[in-house]
Amino acid sequence: MRGPMRHGHPHVLIAPAFSLRARVLICTMAAFWAAPLVAQASRAQIGDHGSGYDFHNIVPSIPDDRVNMPDSVPRTATDGDESCFMSPLTGIHSPTAGLASLKVPKGARKDFQHACAATSRKNLAKAEEELREAVHEDPQYPAAWVLLGQVLKAEQKPAEARNACSQALSVDPNYLPADVCLADLCAVEHRWEEMLRLANTAVALDPANDPRAYFYAAAAYFALHRVAEAETSALKAVEIDKARREPRAHFLLAQIYEIEGKPDGEAAQLQEYLKSATDPQEVAMVKKYLSDLAENRR
Repeated sequence: MRGPMRHGHPHVLIAPAFSLRARVLICTMAAFWAAPLVAQASRAQIGDHGSGYDFHNIVPSIPDDRVNMPDSVPRTATDGDESCFMSPLTGIHSPTAGLASLKVPKGARKDFQHACAATSRKNLAKAEEELREAVHEDPQYPAAWVLLGQVLKAEQKPAEARNACSQALSVDPNYLPADVCLADLCAVEHRWEEMLRLANTAVALDPANDPRAYFYAAAAYFALHRVAEAETSALKAVEIDKARREPRAHFLLAQIYEIEGKPDGEAAQLQEYLKSATDPQEVAMVKKYLSDLAENRR
């Protein structure tokens, strides 16, 4: 059974105190979680690496690996609606999803399938339109509410996105993707306490299979100055992430090892993170940092 409290007061806290080297890395690498939803961005420029990144948080964003599914390919209940979720929920699975999926009316499912195809084409306006039709026909469709929340976030509508993901929890209080969706939105707004509660709820729902829940818990612990707990959660995320869906856990561990004065561990985690980094500027920055780190160890 889940606890009765689903909503807490947001706590905007100051990030942990970092050494100069850690601050340089964070300011250089800590890009927005998915899209710039709020103002007051800071800028950072290091050496000859270009214009820098907007940053609002302690971890970088990850590539948008939306599903590729044309309109001509129908989806079935056995495929799993969750395969349509966008990053960072790609590949997520909820223990409660199967039964809810089987109860969805055909019309709502068709709308969802069209929305899924629209997101693969990055046609967010069309995806939103189809998803609103889906939840109008079936207000008890948690996957549609979550995907709608993700689309609204990508459209820079954070309040509406939060409402959509919250609706998914109202439909099914044990729907793990809704917890992770809301944790992701909390990260954008630095609502660390609420993010930690949501992430830990997701961990409790599926403690063996979902690295994203552990990652968001680790990031919240880190922002709340609870570094040891952050390390434990981040290591668990890395341990169970066989498909390498959450590379940001390696970046977070690098920051933790920087604070703990473990340069070898820091370098190893950044090397792991590089295996998933795709942005040329970001790759250049990490490589430059690794080079400086190696030079300082000589």
